Amino acid sequence: MRRFLITCVAIMVVIFSAMGVESLIMGDHNSILRQTLTSPVKQIIDGSRINSNQVVVAIDTQIDPYMQRTYFKATIDAIDKTVRGADKFLVLKFLDRDAIASMLVDNEIDFVISESDFYADLAFEDKVKAIAMLWRPQAKSPSYSTASTIVVSSDSTKIYTLTDIATGSYRVAGTAEESFAGFTVAKEPFVQKNLSWQAAFKNIAFTSNRDPLEVLNAVKTGNADVGIVPACFIEVAMIQNKAHLSDFRVINPQPVSDLACQHSTNAYPSLMVSYRNGVDSNYILEMTNALLGIKLPYGATWSMPENTRALYDLMYHLRIGPYNNVTYSAIYRTLSENRTIFITAIFLIVAGFFYNLIISVEVASRTKALKKALAEKDRISKQQEQTNEYISRLERTGIVGQMSSMIAHELKQPLATVSNYSRGLLRRIEKGTADKDTVIRILKEIEYHTERANDIVDHVRSYAKPHEVKREEHDIRDIVAKTVATFEKSGRTTVPVVVEGVQKAPIEADDWELELAILNLLKNSADAFTEVHPAMRDTSEDLIRIRIEDHEDTWWIRVIDNAKHVDEEFTKQFFQKLETTKAHGLGLGLSIVSSLAERHAGRVWAEPNPGRGVIVTIELQKYVPIEEKLKKL
Repeated sequence: MRRFLITCVAIMVVIFSAMGVESLIMGDHNSILRQTLTSPVKQIIDGSRINSNQVVVAIDTQIDPYMQRTYFKATIDAIDKTVRGADKFLVLKFLDRDAIASMLVDNEIDFVISESDFYADLAFEDKVKAIAMLWRPQAKSPSYSTASTIVVSSDSTKIYTLTDIATGSYRVAGTAEESFAGFTVAKEPFVQKNLSWQAAFKNIAFTSNRDPLEVLNAVKTGNADVGIVPACFIEVAMIQNKAHLSDFRVINPQPVSDLACQHSTNAYPSLMVSYRNGVDSNYILEMTNALLGIKLPYGATWSMPENTRALYDLMYHLRIGPYNNVTYSAIYRTLSENRTIFITAIFLIVAGFFYNLIISVEVASRTKALKKALAEKDRISKQQEQTNEYISRLERTGIVGQMSSMIAHELKQPLATVSNYSRGLLRRIEKGTADKDTVIRILKEIEYHTERANDIVDHVRSYAKPHEVKREEHDIRDIVAKTVATFEKSGRTTVPVVVEGVQKAPIEADDWELELAILNLLKNSADAFTEVHPAMRDTSEDLIRIRIEDHEDTWWIRVIDNAKHVDEEFTKQFFQKLETTKAHGLGLGLSIVSSLAERHAGRVWAEPNPGRGVIVTIELQKYVPIEEKLKKL
């Protein structure tokens, strides 16, 4: 207890000493530490200065114009509608970052739309809190919605790595010096590889109107050797037929697991909407609901905010935002803290203490988060392995069962015939009544039926016949829900699966076999999406639907995808035995589905999906209780 009290007193002394030393050095009483401690009181005093009839939204002017053109109209319209619904006036202010920071201190702004780096800078000073992040459909989550893409001409024979660019011998084109994805993030891979981004970009030129397309054209025409554009811009330009990825080569390409676009850096959050501390909670709730319901171009949406720790790591490595004075403070101390040795010594002690404290807290926090993330990753990996093993076991069991039934049924007759002829010949030989012609005739019959059995083994998969099914009453929706859960846990695809149709669909069936049949169809649909070139896909539209339809005496289970374009001739191959449309397929999957449907007194067929994709339908008889059957009689 005594040690704890001494520690608390020491910390208080250090804090007040730091305030005094900082005030002496700054020459006034507006030190950073003093402002931090007194800002909550100032916010309470200044809270009444907000005009209650206005909702002021500040827009960061450093947001790239093409981002404003793409996403702002729908966003501002939704905000305006929400504000007018509350009998308020929406005031939009396009301001530079210094003006926004100053007006936030004076409580003259309610909400801010900005790039994520500026949000991180404001949030670090506890001036704002996030309510929404821009989520592009190519990103795994809102935290991975933007990055930088460093490109050279596909014909370039001199530039292949970041090390080549870091020599400083090449002309570089960028969107704008203040552009987050168009320049700032591009520095990150150089820092990670201990290369000088200052040398790499010493010959950089920025576009006149901050248009990434000008950067691509400069590289393509040879006016620049290297170009920096925001990630996903090339793919969007391809959709608009303004550029093509084949004209460029991406330097330092990154995996597309987090961001499904060509990019050269780690992925970070993109645009963010935040609110000033002190804004009415009702406004915050209404604004959040309005943003989350917006449909933006190219499949983008506003999403709930996620962790922005990666932003602070980036800003720390680049010495920007809240870390832009890390180097400057040491120089400032060297030049200005020479009044007395005593003041300098105290300042260095205080600075060292806080630096070690912050680093310790950061290391502990990040270590804890890393351990948690690794544990979660291991859990998901084990669950996925178990699910894949379960699916594989289902398939193997289904195939073995089918093959066993086929062989047992088809080989029974020729083997029985061979056995009868063999026993008959043996008896004749034992009795001495077997003449030459009889022996030859019987041996020919044995040879014929042996060859027939051999043909059955060679073509056994085409002779599948139904057998007795263990049937119980089930709800098709329950079987489908279980199958979808198993399929999603397997991690086979990121394409969403949606179940549609009736609320209850009773059936008398073997639920295990129906699960196997539907699982085969889901896997085929997932594989179909992988055959579509990434440049031709809009992942926001990828979808697998399972629709349960009521057709008089039957239920239709329809598995519908919108993967690649197919015609009717293509779908006719689906249920031909030992025929497959896959490069490495065996042709067993759909054959098993067909056989399982027939064993349930049903049928299955395939047809092209209007527009794009395939529809595979399983038709099964409805379950009718015995009481209802008796009533009909």
